Amino acid sequence: MKARGMMLLCLSLVGCDQPNDTQLRLDASRQLQRTIDTNPLRVECEKIARGREWLTQHTLHRLEAKGCENVLRSATETNFTHSETYRHAMTVVCGGIQGKSFTGTTLYRRFIYSSEEKALVIEPMSDQDKTRFEGQKSLQQLQDDFNRQTTQYCQ
Repeated sequence: MKARGMMLLCLSLVGCDQPNDTQLRLDASRQLQRTIDTNPLRVECEKIARGREWLTQHTLHRLEAKGCENVLRSATETNFTHSETYRHAMTVVCGGIQGKSFTGTTLYRRFIYSSEEKALVIEPMSDQDKTRFEGQKSLQQLQDDFNRQTTQYCQ
C-alpha cells in the first residue's frame, strides 16, 4: 500500500517542475526589459534626448542621424500586444510588442523567448538591432534567421 501511494505521488508530480504559461510570460517580460535597457545604442539616444518628452527639431534630427527612431525608449512603456506559449522540443513564448522610439514613433516588433536558454530575440528591423555577436551578418540574414525560427518554434 505504501509503495502504491508513493507511486501515485510521483506520477502526480510529473511535470510540476515545468513553468506554467503565466510564469513563462513573466520571465519573457523580465528578459524583454533587460534586452531593451541594455541596448548599447539606447545610452547614446538618451544622451541626445536628455529625457525630454518634447523634442526640438534640432534634437529630432540628431536622434534620427544616430538611428534612434528604431530604438525602444523605455522598457516600462513597452507592452505585449499578444503572446502565445508553444511546447515542442523546446518551450518558447512568441508574440509581439509595442513601444515608443526616441523620436516618438510607435514601434511594433515580434519576439521569441526561450525559457530553457533564458534568451529573448526581438525581430531585427534595422541595422541598430544588430548585437555585437551578429555584427558579421547582414540585416537580411538576421531577418531570415528570425523568420526561420518563428516558423520552426511558433506554430
